[in-house]
Amino acid sequence: MNSPKLIPLLAILVLLSCSTKNSRIEINHNFTAGLDHMKSSEMKNLQEDDFLVYADEKNFDVLLKEKRATLVLFGMVTNDYSDFEKKYGIKVKTENCVITPGISKTAMVNNQIISAYLNEKFDTEWKTDLHVLPFGLN
Repeated sequence: MNSPKLIPLLAILVLLSCSTKNSRIEINHNFTAGLDHMKSSEMKNLQEDDFLVYADEKNFDVLLKEKRATLVLFGMVTNDYSDFEKKYGIKVKTENCVITPGISKTAMVNNQIISAYLNEKFDTEWKTDLHVLPFGLN
């Protein structure tokens, strides 16, 4: 009759012995290590210079030198601007159609700085080749 009381006690002892066998706990500080195998090959090839950095008076020369100066368009449709980018050395990036007031002002300043550079260097020929007027340019 004592065996029904003994089974729960035995189960508790087994659980305690299993949980205390390895008292050393290893903490993995690289939280993204396991995610690499889930990324597509396009994502693995992303470089720092693939991310948009808006131009301002302070960083424009650096962006131009690094070939990271980017005209920003807003809309739902993206086109192939590779010919424009090769000819003028300026990237073109289409962002989504949701424009916040902060991004609106930043994108407008960015496009005005790049537009002034292109106008000085290529007159208005670049506008014809782009086929669309970037955000903030009238």
